[in-house]
Amino acid sequence: MRHHPQLIPPSSAPHVSGCRSVRELDYVPGPDLIEAAQLRRLASTVLAKSPDDLAALAETNPVLVAEWIDAFRRERLAAEAEARYWSAAAAALATSTPETLRRAAE
Repeated sequence: MRHHPQLIPPSSAPHVSGCRSVRELDYVPGPDLIEAAQLRRLASTVLAKSPDDLAALAETNPVLVAEWIDAFRRERLAAEAEARYWSAAAAALATSTPETLRRAAE
């Protein structure tokens, strides 16, 4: 599971909506947050390209394409691990009973 550092307390976090530049934010996003945003934009761009465009890119720059594939794979693995984490937490709550919760609090 990826953990993004908490940059400022949630109660004082700025509401970020729409397209605000980093200069407009009250904080500087961490490198992993920037990388995730860049990967998301890259994936969106890749998905908008035609198969012919992607084939031409792979032919002209196979090393770059291999790096992108690896980055997308790492992101997918991290997302799957995070999904398993949240599923386990939800399952733990769903299978608990009020009696179990009361004993745990004692």
